[in-house]
Amino acid sequence: MTSPEQHDSLDQLPEAVVDEGRKGLPIVWLLPIVALLVGGWLIYKTYSEKGPEIVISFKTAEGIEEGKTQVKLKDVKVGHVETVSFSPDLSEVLLTVSMVRDARPYLTDKTRFWVVRPRVGAGQVSGLGTLFSGAYIAMEPDNTGKQVNRFTGLERPPVITGGRKGTSYRLKASSVGSLAVGSPVYFRQIAVGEVTEYRLSDDHEYVELGIFIESPHDQYVRDATRFWNASGLDVSLNASGVTLEMESIVSLISGGIAFETPGERATMPRAEKDHMFTLFASRAQSREQPITDTTTFALAFSGTVRGLEVGAPVEFRGIRVGTVKAIELGPGAPGTGSLAPIVLVDFEPQRLQAYGTLKNSPQVLEDRKEMFSDPVARLHRQVKEEGLRARLQTGNLVTGKLFVDIDFYPDAPPPVLADNLGYPQIPTLPSSLQGLLEGIQQILDKLEKADLQQTLSNLNQLMVSTSNLMVVLEKDAPQLSDELHGTLLDTRKMLSEAAATLKTVNNAASPRGEIGNQLQDTLKEITAAARAIRVMTEYLERHPDALLKGKGIK
Repeated sequence: MTSPEQHDSLDQLPEAVVDEGRKGLPIVWLLPIVALLVGGWLIYKTYSEKGPEIVISFKTAEGIEEGKTQVKLKDVKVGHVETVSFSPDLSEVLLTVSMVRDARPYLTDKTRFWVVRPRVGAGQVSGLGTLFSGAYIAMEPDNTGKQVNRFTGLERPPVITGGRKGTSYRLKASSVGSLAVGSPVYFRQIAVGEVTEYRLSDDHEYVELGIFIESPHDQYVRDATRFWNASGLDVSLNASGVTLEMESIVSLISGGIAFETPGERATMPRAEKDHMFTLFASRAQSREQPITDTTTFALAFSGTVRGLEVGAPVEFRGIRVGTVKAIELGPGAPGTGSLAPIVLVDFEPQRLQAYGTLKNSPQVLEDRKEMFSDPVARLHRQVKEEGLRARLQTGNLVTGKLFVDIDFYPDAPPPVLADNLGYPQIPTLPSSLQGLLEGIQQILDKLEKADLQQTLSNLNQLMVSTSNLMVVLEKDAPQLSDELHGTLLDTRKMLSEAAATLKTVNNAASPRGEIGNQLQDTLKEITAAARAIRVMTEYLERHPDALLKGKGIK
């Protein structure tokens, strides 16, 4: 039972009020809602910050790993490779690359990509850092072009990137030689640039090279600057001795190009970008004046022209006045029907210092003006009146190289010129060595034709006939005076003594006599000596270096 006190306390408690009209979301759903909002925000933030996707094509995917290989700009990550696939014809590898959002303005058709991996190039090694970190794709941005999302990657790193200042030029060469992309360009033996590319010209007549010269060295490239191939070691032998020229060890191994501007032309205008220059084969050729005015002459030689090459100099008293243009066979002396070596030479008046003065000044002597205005007429007069002749001379005893020497020989015999050579002809003379051989041969021919024994026999017969004549005169002419008789006796006595002397000489000069033996031995020695000289001369013609090295032992 409940006591009255307890009943009163229960009555004092408040009654619960049930509000059936208010129903809300249970608190248990609050956490999933918050997670959904956060996830949506993260998804929005991820997609809003995601950069563009691009496709880069390469020939191969060497060193590229899907999901790992990075794209870097100045060693800062700006993207990564997501997938690697092939083109439909399997000729290319397609890399799908995800870039950062800030890279979007720089993805233009002028932007370049290439793979950085260890490479050994012309005199340099690059990409060694990727031996441990792995290959990556380098980017050179450019925001001046049209925005694209597909690119063709470079198969080799570019030599010149956008951060280097300088000027590009073009060179025209007959061949590329040992030059390669990356070969250095030297100025005063200091590397100031590189070869950026090379290709055949459109007509395949020459090789066109691209070079880049860094600033501020590019200011020394003028319109008259001369470039030459500085590859390898340049060895020249002249009167001063042996000269060796080499730009550097790098150019000796991998090739290189050097340039300089002649001092008198250093004030000419600075060369513009992509100006075309000629690449000479050597420094010596670059220093020669360009030859544009030539006249061709023909030389017909009777002997061998071994050692003479196309390009050999033509000299007048030690001064170069021309160049050997061609060596071929042609008609020999008229009426012989034989062939002879024909050498075509180009007379180059521009090599003479007086050429420019004579061409530009009206106040010159008539005969000197004729030399340049009508060299053919001048030639005919010099050949006829002054004895102008050409002959081969040895320019180097070691190499045996010959050159054409032109000079005046007033006592030279009248020339016998060949027909139908097609060019004005300069008469020729034998070379010094050939003239010596011909002189020796003439002596030998005379010695072979001479018969000393027969000469002595004829002289003996003459003396005997004279003695018989005197006997007849003495017998048939008694009326002659005593003085004549005495004279005849003296003459007979003298003839007898002469006959005895001739008999003695005849016996001594016979093949069995002492003098005859000596003469025969002398003739044999002279013949052997001449034959030895001839053999030695022929050997020196074939091996001129034997004067220094000696004859090799076989």
